[in-house]
Amino acid sequence: MIRSLAWLAAIAAAAGCTNNATPADTTLQATQVRFGGPATLPAQLRVAELNTEMKPGETIARALRDEPDLAAADLVILEEVHREPGPCSGACVVGTQLGFYTAYAPGHVNGSGTDGVAVLSRSPIVSARVIELPRYELHYNSQRKAAIAATVTIDGTPVTIYAVHLDNRITVAERRRQLAPILADADRQTTPVLIAGDFNTSPFTWLTHVIPIPTGTQDDRLEELVRAHGFSTPTKDVGATSHWLAMKLDAIYTRGLAVHHVATSDAADISDHLAVWADVTLNSVKL
Repeated sequence: MIRSLAWLAAIAAAAGCTNNATPADTTLQATQVRFGGPATLPAQLRVAELNTEMKPGETIARALRDEPDLAAADLVILEEVHREPGPCSGACVVGTQLGFYTAYAPGHVNGSGTDGVAVLSRSPIVSARVIELPRYELHYNSQRKAAIAATVTIDGTPVTIYAVHLDNRITVAERRRQLAPILADADRQTTPVLIAGDFNTSPFTWLTHVIPIPTGTQDDRLEELVRAHGFSTPTKDVGATSHWLAMKLDAIYTRGLAVHHVATSDAADISDHLAVWADVTLNSVKL
């Protein structure tokens, strides 16, 4: 056991030895579909969520286009989206190639560019804003965490979408606190709400943010929290969303939306994460 924990700590250390700076420009980048698109998302739609592991936009677009389960997605939430200096993030490239409206929020500096989260929608993104999340000093590879709160319409009804990426090496209590600003914001919404992202709910807690301690799971504690705020947890039994140690790191949470099917896709193996997708309708819609 001690040898295994030391091995995991070494893997964590290999992830990076520096603290990632806050970008000089933290403004949200929004792009439009060049030749328009539907005015609203359909009454029954597919939502997909994927940590892209900083892959180029062309690679992400190919995975979303070539995987049948993902090609049907109307709304896509992405994490670890990279943007080199210039006009277009990886999400923007996907939007240009596949016909999505996009919103990208840089989180932290990575090399000469930034990494962040993104929302992609087949119909216009009515509004989008950045929510700052609590930052933890992780001793190495610390990074600013910023989420997106976006409004889209489903069958003409406004719906609030949150794109979220939480830290890895934090405790259950810290993870719940890092998500708290999202839940507080969601509590103020009168719309249906969908929260999706990489919540990094590994089966470990972290002593001093460095040493992994097996705890069974973290996802059950986070799901307990979101249910207390009125959310359903439709992906709780979706299984592993990571190629590493069969961890369940990614999730979709809903309020005011009915989820009819959830599954994972390997997303052409472009990432160390699997994609999670769900077929969704408004609660008021009868199929």
